[in-house]
Amino acid sequence: MSDKVEAPQDDGLREVVNSDAVRLIEHLRCSHAPEEVLQEATRHIQQAILTLQPWLREGQGWSTISIAGDNSGMPWDEQDITSVMPYSPVSGKRNAVAPPVRLWREGDEVRGEVVFSPTYAGPPNSVHGGIIAAVFDEVLAMANVVSGRAGFTGTLSIRYHAQTPLNTPIELRGYNVRQDGRKQVSRGEMRVDGKVTASAEGLFIMATETPV
Repeated sequence: MSDKVEAPQDDGLREVVNSDAVRLIEHLRCSHAPEEVLQEATRHIQQAILTLQPWLREGQGWSTISIAGDNSGMPWDEQDITSVMPYSPVSGKRNAVAPPVRLWREGDEVRGEVVFSPTYAGPPNSVHGGIIAAVFDEVLAMANVVSGRAGFTGTLSIRYHAQTPLNTPIELRGYNVRQDGRKQVSRGEMRVDGKVTASAEGLFIMATETPV
């Protein structure tokens, strides 16, 4: 018999805690506090780690819940399709490193929005190019899911048209272009006030056990 303690599921409270963790990461990123303040903050962080440690859950190797069959209580929601990916490092509401990406289905496309904090800075006052690529990977992958033919990323090409600004609403778009057997191609864009700042094209490969 396992002596592992299962924590009660309270997603509302979990999101509040995660929101505070997001703020902590941003404060660590942006703070210029003196050494004694950093030492005090470290003690608080270490105490939080000790408090959470007994409740660690093994086997969370998926970014998804309902797709992986981990929790049937999180059904597909076309107005918030990231709800099935709570652990995703790109859009997961339970992952404090994820930017606040929101995605929804609009016809045969995926639409979305995000505001990047300074945590995700690359060039001055702009989003890091690697973060942009990661977000595109998720947007295009979900475009494939919406099309009914999910797959794994084969190649991902990003074109940076202009700097994508921080602290600014960013529009996201992804759509499936074509399918050829197990291969499928999807494209996407990031826009600021209607102007494309980055675009992407990805080749995705369906798993062999997935019906074609």
